[in-house]
Amino acid sequence: MSSLRPSLLSCAVVIFSLPVMAIDSSDPFIRDAKIDGKVETIFYNDKNTSDGTTGGAWTGAIWLNAETGYLADVINVGGSAYRVAKLNMKAGNNGSSDLLNADNEGFGKVGQLWVDVKLPKSYDGVSADVKIGRQLMETGLIRYSSSRSVPSSWQGVDAAVSMDNFKGKIAWVDEVSTRTQSGFHHIVNAENEKIDWVVAMQLSYTFDLANHRSLELQYNNGLAHKYVTGQNVNAIFTMPLHNDSTLTLTGMYYHAKQDGDLWKWVNNPKAEDYSPRPFDNKAQSGNLNAVLESGPWTFNAGVTYTKAKTSVVNTENNYQTIGYYDYYFGANTQGAYDVPSNAIYSSFYFDKETAWMVGAEYDFSSVGIDGLSFGYNYMYGSGMKARNIATNTEQDVHESESDLTLIYNFNQPELKGLQFKVEYAYYKNSDAFYLATGQNEVKDLRSWLSYSFSI
Repeated sequence: MSSLRPSLLSCAVVIFSLPVMAIDSSDPFIRDAKIDGKVETIFYNDKNTSDGTTGGAWTGAIWLNAETGYLADVINVGGSAYRVAKLNMKAGNNGSSDLLNADNEGFGKVGQLWVDVKLPKSYDGVSADVKIGRQLMETGLIRYSSSRSVPSSWQGVDAAVSMDNFKGKIAWVDEVSTRTQSGFHHIVNAENEKIDWVVAMQLSYTFDLANHRSLELQYNNGLAHKYVTGQNVNAIFTMPLHNDSTLTLTGMYYHAKQDGDLWKWVNNPKAEDYSPRPFDNKAQSGNLNAVLESGPWTFNAGVTYTKAKTSVVNTENNYQTIGYYDYYFGANTQGAYDVPSNAIYSSFYFDKETAWMVGAEYDFSSVGIDGLSFGYNYMYGSGMKARNIATNTEQDVHESESDLTLIYNFNQPELKGLQFKVEYAYYKNSDAFYLATGQNEVKDLRSWLSYSFSI
């Protein structure tokens, strides 16, 4: 890895210089080069109301992305660099809420450096490309995360093909740079043992039906070598209603299971940092959801049910641990779990949990405030059992969360690209649920002020 860094830096310098050279060039490889990015400041304030501790920080960050045009309409290259600076962190906070690195300090990195090879435009109706290198990846059940100061990214190969209503992707990755790391690292399990690679695939087909209705079928998967495998099937039906309203009905099913001896969550004292522990050898989760868009309003409602039994030898605070659906492909990676009940703080994915969600969002453009929207979601989960080992008794437990989201995109010409976003989560649960999972009650405030630009 150390011998690779000078060449990576040299490539990054060349890539970020290309947009400057593009001014007087007629070569599309240079002429079509572009650079864009984002400058933002992020503030998190997390209060753990279960034990009175606090976390969070105030940071500044810059993202820079650059890529060339296509050489011979076939190949281009690109990259991204990120930098985080700590502006403030309250004394006594037990962490930065993943806005800074493990030492609660700022850092920088070349987060992307890739080569993309595609089919020329002369292939009508078909598009395909293969991107090789370090990149943001959303393929199958592996995802990058961009909710903190800088995004996570993967090292590997990502290939995609599209033909009319059919789309397919496949990816292979072997290293990751998380949103709190300055370099790329091995994918590991809870005991820091190396996971050699992760592969993922996705397939989708959209059926165009009568009266402007459509049905999209999706299949996604992910496999971490000798660790875990995951499957996901979605069906999305969209239909127009009267008065320009649209109804979308979605069914989702997730399934995961142990796939090797690197899955070591049973009675594992080294895994305490990753408590609560997930399922023993398999888990599944299903969701039904409806979204109604009508004028400035968007209404949504859904229900999720999860089965994720953990081993009987796993305990937490003298309680039998309540298992959960784990969607990560290693202790330092990100996966996909897109059910609507996956809230700001809690994912509502515990064993035997039925989670209900209702919410609404209003777009204030209809009353003359362009770019402003406000949303509220409420989640309630019940059905879990907390078993006290000492008394050998079970207790019904529950959890709930209220989420508020406000977004304002500045539309004034001189402020184009500026966005302000605030999220607030208020999460509560039963005392026995807290003891059996270790999941704290919280009041969680997050805010972003970002400016996106292009040259």
